[in-house]
Amino acid sequence: MTDNTNMAHQISRISICVALGISLATASVLPKDSQVSNSTKQWTFDEIPASTDLIWYPCFWNYSCAMLDVPLDHSKPNGTRASVPLIMIAAQSNSTDGEYQGMLLTNPGGPGNAGVDFLLEDGYLVLLPVVGKNYDIVAFDPRGMGRSIPLADCSSSSSSKLRRRNFGLSGPELDTFYWTEEFQTALQFGAECNATMGGSGEAGPHMSTAVLAADMLSIVDAFAKTERGQDVSSSSSLNYWGFSYGSFIGETFASMYPDRVGRFAIDGVVDPEDYISGTELMDIYLEDAVIDSFFTYCHLAGPSLCEFYTGNSSEDIRHRFENIFLPLNASYALAQNWTNATTIQQSLEFIKSTVRLTAYTPIESYPILATQLVAYEATLSNLTVAAIEAASNIGTTTPNITGTVPQLTEWFIGAFCGEIPSVYGNTYEELKPHIDTIEEESFLTGEIWATTLVLCSGWPITASWRYAGPFGGDTKNPILFISNTLDPATPIENSQRWAPRFKDAQILTIEAIGHTSMAANNSCANEKIYRFFQTGNLPGRDSRCAVEAGPFGVTPERSVIIEKDDC
Repeated sequence: MTDNTNMAHQISRISICVALGISLATASVLPKDSQVSNSTKQWTFDEIPASTDLIWYPCFWNYSCAMLDVPLDHSKPNGTRASVPLIMIAAQSNSTDGEYQGMLLTNPGGPGNAGVDFLLEDGYLVLLPVVGKNYDIVAFDPRGMGRSIPLADCSSSSSSKLRRRNFGLSGPELDTFYWTEEFQTALQFGAECNATMGGSGEAGPHMSTAVLAADMLSIVDAFAKTERGQDVSSSSSLNYWGFSYGSFIGETFASMYPDRVGRFAIDGVVDPEDYISGTELMDIYLEDAVIDSFFTYCHLAGPSLCEFYTGNSSEDIRHRFENIFLPLNASYALAQNWTNATTIQQSLEFIKSTVRLTAYTPIESYPILATQLVAYEATLSNLTVAAIEAASNIGTTTPNITGTVPQLTEWFIGAFCGEIPSVYGNTYEELKPHIDTIEEESFLTGEIWATTLVLCSGWPITASWRYAGPFGGDTKNPILFISNTLDPATPIENSQRWAPRFKDAQILTIEAIGHTSMAANNSCANEKIYRFFQTGNLPGRDSRCAVEAGPFGVTPERSVIIEKDDC
């Protein structure tokens, strides 16, 4: 894949993000203090004037939208301005959930994911049933992303590719030529983006997590001034549910503004010190372990439910899986000057990327993966990238949600790389020890994160404001940490390490596979999270929710979804 559209598609796939779903068309109530509450017009964001007051406009038929005016640089409150787009599912009048609880802000993760699209796609279906109908559920587009102004956009720029090994999974890796090409592409892409979005008045320097935390504080302050905000005594505190990278935003906010923490849940917990180091990305070592569970689930499901079923054991299914990769030895093909060496390399990248993504949402993705793997096998005798791509698209759908926007490559790179300036300018030789370490963590994911480091080596735009710790503190209210026992991107050890750093924080452990509680869809966990947001009461120390039905409707032994050290 060489054009920028495909590059953006590929890099968007590596973002640590939550699963997408299609929201239900359920009516909501426009906030009573909106200045256009009687309007039947459905406003678009480019029609909504930015304001330092939180003024809501009807949008997307079931939502309300606003554009909050904030300083582009929070250290210069009288300087250039920026506009933060917000979207809301308004609390329902006379909700059976009880009295009005105020605003709950949410972030879907990434970095690089637009919050507006998240609420459009998952708000009614996923968030509302867990949070309750007596909250205003609000999401926002982070700086430079989605519909924010200024927008990070260098979409005319060059291209890239992506994608390595552990937990018993093995197979061919990519050639040194791949890395040489990646470094060249990174330098070109970074230079071109710097020219379009790197100035002090552009989005590039203002996409950091610290800026997002300050923006969230501005949102809370604006809400507290509204008539609706004055209905709740705790309106000056931030109620928040952050997923994946959104947990890092939460950790940053709680560390910077501990006295403003309300009912605060971070879900799929990022290690903040690892994140800001850039080169110590050790959160991926369970990626292959999660994929390994596919073999067990497929075996338990049997041939009638799992199309990739074979033999008499999960090991037989694993061997069948690994045999797909054997002909895709890109290094050997390049060394032998095979005419289809490039096709082999691109196919290997594509298959790894597609398989990797299923680890984030196994319940919904494993049945699709079984069909895709059968299709991959069929392509090997007459290998083409087009055939591999077609097999990867089997069973997948793109949410048909009016108003969503395509994700741009630079949203992820700008937010992530801008916070790790120490990587910029590093050569392949300088980064190779880190690349090797990351690759050893996961056969499927190592190359993807290693490629991210390479992209950062060519990214010259540095965040103007970067919070690097300390993380932790005496928060106004205790934080709820939420982790699955087998999460491919944010292992439970992160919660175990960081919850003690925040006063009286507690951990909710879900015996499940997948990334964040959304992937687990565990009824016990959903009930505990609901009670937390409704009452502020934590579920209790060492709170744990037992394994429930997983992929293919199978409920496995606990050992399948729990790390050996956690049994």
